[in-house]
Amino acid sequence: MRVKPFSWTILLICGMLVTASSQLTFEAQNASKPVGTKSSAKADALPQIWKSVSTGKEYRVKVEGDSFTAEWSNIPPQAAKQGAYIRSECHRSGARWIGTSRVLLPCPMPDGKLKMCPMILRFEVNFISPDRITGGGEILRDFDCRSCTIRKTGWGPFTWTPQRQ
Repeated sequence: MRVKPFSWTILLICGMLVTASSQLTFEAQNASKPVGTKSSAKADALPQIWKSVSTGKEYRVKVEGDSFTAEWSNIPPQAAKQGAYIRSECHRSGARWIGTSRVLLPCPMPDGKLKMCPMILRFEVNFISPDRITGGGEILRDFDCRSCTIRKTGWGPFTWTPQRQ
């Protein structure tokens, strides 16, 4: 089964938007640091749960030293029973954070059943502050659910905002 343009939009909303090459700038944190000081976000300086403006997915985010991680936290119960996940990990490279997302998501088959498809996609973060995280991720333009094969990808921007509790 090939995912058609309308279907990939649904899949994108369902979570098949994920990853890319990572960039991250800490403008807010760097403003008070002297030149030449290595910047890193303090774990208590950022909210833990962030919500995607485009998909509604929530991610538990950690920034420790030169590592940025995010894990999908509001997985629907049915998807969770099947083991669905989105886990992103990036490492700092200069002013950028480069990484990937490991993904396991359900893909609809012609008989109405769902097949769990694993994939690794590129992920990028290009801005982080206590109020917003932005970046981009590789999105699926053409995906074969039967074989779980990525045929064509594109790039999609994202914005995450802190989840108010």
